Amino acid sequence: MNIKPYIDEIEKRKLHVEGITVIQGGKERARHRWIPEHPRTMYSVSKGFASIAAGMAIDEGRLRLCDKVTGILKRQEPDPRWDSLTLEHLLTMTMGHPQFTRPGSLKEALSYKLTSDPGSCFIYDNTCTFLISAMLTEVTGLTLRDYLLDRLFRPLNIPDPEWTRSADGYTTGAAGLTLTTSQMALFGRFLLQGGNWEGRQLVSRAWIEAATRTQVPTRQTQDDADCDLGYGYQFWTCRHGAYRLDGREGQFLVIFPALDAVAAINSTEKNIMPILWAVWDHILPELKAACH
Repeated sequence: MNIKPYIDEIEKRKLHVEGITVIQGGKERARHRWIPEHPRTMYSVSKGFASIAAGMAIDEGRLRLCDKVTGILKRQEPDPRWDSLTLEHLLTMTMGHPQFTRPGSLKEALSYKLTSDPGSCFIYDNTCTFLISAMLTEVTGLTLRDYLLDRLFRPLNIPDPEWTRSADGYTTGAAGLTLTTSQMALFGRFLLQGGNWEGRQLVSRAWIEAATRTQVPTRQTQDDADCDLGYGYQFWTCRHGAYRLDGREGQFLVIFPALDAVAAINSTEKNIMPILWAVWDHILPELKAACH
């Protein structure tokens, strides 16, 4: 696979990309490193792992989409909106909190005022994912990271990754997971395979399908072709029949189900969208050509 046009575009734009790995048909088809590969924080790519943990807990009968946040966390809140907030609202970023936040503890997360009815509007907010993490810990007795160790990380040969904790001991969930580009690509392959890994169904295929298709509209948030096509359960749906995870410094995991392909990218770049646009312009045509 020829990814030189992609490499040239990144260098022409002087984008601080560290490396890219492309998998198609279950095999690595291309790789390029601008710097040696090393673990780095995934920022919001971490949210996809929180989604998979929620799906596993649902498969195990420990959680349900309709579970009330205050019920699972055994908290009483004076605002009736909090009483109607469910796990599904958290997964779809429709909590009703009006702005992006990064809570440092469960107490802080539960202190936020909800200004809209849960489910009524999409607002991207790390608090949603943090509360998913807290709910999972409440029903399993394990942090989100520890819950995934034997269920996901070790089967994928991602041993004991670092994942930041809040001041009160919860895995932050929304960010803070540290992986290499290659490890992120393995996770993408796991998603492509519908949650199956080496003959083991680690999470139900139905959960992967639900999590990665549009569950709520996002158009009201911004005029951006790559952010206006909807949100699933912690995953973005996007152009070209793809879905993705992305992080604030240009970490991208782009999944092309129809092309049986994954592109994993690590960066330290503030201007992140041109990195994705270069995938559409230069990687996508190569993937399509390989299918003919």
